[in-house]
Amino acid sequence: KYKPLKKNRGSKRKRIDENSRLEIVGTLEKYEDNDYARVFEKEFFYLNKQAIQLTNVDENGKSFEAELEGKKKSLKLEPVKIYNEEVEITEFEITEYEKEEYASLKEFNDKKIKPLLASLDYAAQNLVVETENARYFYDSEKETLIKEVDGVKETLGCGKIIIKSSYKKATKTRPARIEISAELKPDYEKDYEIIPFHRDAAENEKAIADFMGKYISKPFIYLDNVVGVEINFNKVFYKPEKLRPVPAILAEIEVLDEDLKKLEEGLSL
Repeated sequence: KYKPLKKNRGSKRKRIDENSRLEIVGTLEKYEDNDYARVFEKEFFYLNKQAIQLTNVDENGKSFEAELEGKKKSLKLEPVKIYNEEVEITEFEITEYEKEEYASLKEFNDKKIKPLLASLDYAAQNLVVETENARYFYDSEKETLIKEVDGVKETLGCGKIIIKSSYKKATKTRPARIEISAELKPDYEKDYEIIPFHRDAAENEKAIADFMGKYISKPFIYLDNVVGVEINFNKVFYKPEKLRPVPAILAEIEVLDEDLKKLEEGLSL
């Protein structure tokens, strides 16, 4: 509903002329569908943005969460060695640092130890945590944590190996130090699902529950639900491209085949 300007006005190149303006006003007054206008209930544009927390599971449907007792959120280990093919850590309390490069033990932790530990990928780099009695590692093929004792392996369910360092200030009995810890945690993942909105609260809750039952196969809990609005003009005014009839396409292919045969005959001569 516009016409191009004969001369641009700054960045403006088009204008809505008088006839178009009257036509638009007439469309609003009629309040009816036509080829460029649609009438909807406002809830048509509403949607549920439902946040959920997924619990990742291994090939047997087990999460490390099942190994935790009571309200524990992780299993803290007492490592004697943490290693993979490139890194080996055997000192779990650090009191010395490179004074020519770092101004303090805390800076040494923040700029060297933390980045080093953050670079350790328990899943991709075959990271092993060894304690006095067992070895713990992640089997990426089975997507599960493994506890190995005297060569006997036990699957613990899908989870993460978390290696962290923390700076501890000096006390009356102990010097300032960096402590490195290891723990096993369930593998949680936050996700969002976009679900059509219903004005009736009970119907809306049922729609969300039905969606989750149909599309979400992992264990999950509901988090926040935010009702949002989306106006998708392409969706509302979508016009599918009209396809050519099959006989016409086949006829065209037949003509092309005949042309190819003539070309081949010419080459053979």
